[in-house]
Amino acid sequence: MRLRFGGLIAIVSVAICVCALEAADAGDDPSSRLAEKIMSTSHPDSTAVLVLFDEDLVQGLRSRLPQPFKVVPFRHPDVPHHDAFVPAQLGQMYREASAATWSCSDVWVIGRLAGPTGRRRATGFADMAASMVRSRVLRDSLKTSRGMVTFSRWVDRPGGAAQRAETRRALEHADSVLARGIPKPTPITRPFTLSELQLNRDTLSYFVARLADTSFYSIGGCSEVDLVFWDASEGLGRLGPGVVPVLVERITDPNPFVRERIQEALGLVTQDERILARTNGEYLKFYDQPEGSAPEIVRAWWTKFARYWVPADSTR
Repeated sequence: MRLRFGGLIAIVSVAICVCALEAADAGDDPSSRLAEKIMSTSHPDSTAVLVLFDEDLVQGLRSRLPQPFKVVPFRHPDVPHHDAFVPAQLGQMYREASAATWSCSDVWVIGRLAGPTGRRRATGFADMAASMVRSRVLRDSLKTSRGMVTFSRWVDRPGGAAQRAETRRALEHADSVLARGIPKPTPITRPFTLSELQLNRDTLSYFVARLADTSFYSIGGCSEVDLVFWDASEGLGRLGPGVVPVLVERITDPNPFVRERIQEALGLVTQDERILARTNGEYLKFYDQPEGSAPEIVRAWWTKFARYWVPADSTR
């Protein structure tokens, strides 16, 4: 009887120990619960998971999430304890996180709340990368024996992928300019042809009609700073050389809001390479000019270069 009772105690003791170990494992390793949450709401082909300074969590999520999910460690190899970062290291971490998440419409940021000041400051750069034309739709935490694990989810705003692609092209161009210097455009002395000045009239009418619409805009930037992109100005600025005379005629519009949008559109379109090749790189800019002088600036520029808008084949 004593042996049976002693054996029972031993069995119960082993069971308690096993349960305690399993509970400790569950508390120390939140990757299983996080993986379930991510898989329940996000599509694997368009989702990246940024993991902050936690190699165990990186490996845990990689082992539990299906292969298409991207699990990206956010860290710097030259700072083994992740407690101090120089600006160049922070910049490198931000660039790598941005590059890894650029094509993803859904980004999760996961990490432990506790940590040195330097690490907490660095995590802000992970949020900046995740917030590139995305909005945060979730912020929560899990309690573990090693501290709180926080997680947030960012999803694309309307047009987010296109805006990031445009930003990426601009950054690549800037990098090439820094590496090789500003390329000099091949000068062109002939006027534009009729085909070069051709416009889609429906598209032109649509954006001109929306110039006074104060609700026609989109938001970009990051979590720290929101940038307003006026869609009528952006749309007109992409129409090419043929839109310039239309905008020049409207630079004295009585509505000050419309005048500002026309200035923005002219600033964009006159940086078209085909125009710069004829103006020796001179484009319309208003930010460093006296207030209220926009019409004079435009008229002076137009007087100088209007000859290029008389089509070369107009007399044929």
